Amino acid sequence: MHSAAISTMWGIKRFPRFDDFFAAGQTAGFTCFELNHGVNSRMLDSIHLNGHRITSVHEPCPADVTPAELKQRDWLISATDEENRQHGVEAVRRSIDLAHQLGAAVVIVHPGRVVMDEALETILRQLYKQGKRHTPEYEQALAAMMQVRAERAAVHLQAVRRSLDELAGHASRRGVRLGLESRDHYFEIPLIDELDELLTAGYGETVGYWHDVGHVQKSEYKGYGPHEAWLTRFADKMIGVHLHDIVGMEDHLAAGEGQMPWDTVVKHLPSGILRTCEFRDANSPEQVAAGRQWLADRGLIPAT
Repeated sequence: MHSAAISTMWGIKRFPRFDDFFAAGQTAGFTCFELNHGVNSRMLDSIHLNGHRITSVHEPCPADVTPAELKQRDWLISATDEENRQHGVEAVRRSIDLAHQLGAAVVIVHPGRVVMDEALETILRQLYKQGKRHTPEYEQALAAMMQVRAERAAVHLQAVRRSLDELAGHASRRGVRLGLESRDHYFEIPLIDELDELLTAGYGETVGYWHDVGHVQKSEYKGYGPHEAWLTRFADKMIGVHLHDIVGMEDHLAAGEGQMPWDTVVKHLPSGILRTCEFRDANSPEQVAAGRQWLADRGLIPAT
């Protein structure tokens, strides 16, 4: 089993310098690290690895154009406008080059979105918070959202395929794998059947699956499908996992702080995949260290 990493998600706002983040991560028991999409070129210039191992890079990294800006401009690999799609491809390509430079094995990729009225999901979230998850009102809103997405998905999936056709070759030449990450918003790509289509599109070992436990658990809570189905269906394609805890719709808690069905997760995770603790910055150093120990005690990550 690979040593577990801690994502810079925890350190971006908490520590003034990367050296401080690395030192705190080591104190919490981590020897490996993941660079997330909050890291820009200025921050990268201040990194002194000093033997610290970067195991994965979460695109867009460097995030000189932030994920929010990329979405706003539709500079995504799912864009139907060719110029926009190429901007999205370039953002991932830069992350691949950075991973190669740092010796990281994987770039984690968000495969874009289906352009639709995102307020349809906002309605569902509001109903969920009101305790109406299992009501006819909720089921009708869910069915309406699913229908709209289904009508619009095909052209965006075609764009993702074109983008992966370009990116897989680039990644292969750099000795880097691409991990398509599970998402928690229904308008995002991929749904479970879409992931199956992308993983069997002929990219070989270069393109695999990156499982995010919190995203998929939120999707289960909202009625999009069971968490366990992703674990069982793609175990042989999985190359990495983001580990964090969840309470309701609130995720990225330190492990042990929430209600994640960890017994289900540990039962299905392949032994040879990368493991990153993706804890948000609100977690204290003590919570991070306790979360790491909690996962180790349950066999989800190595003890050391």
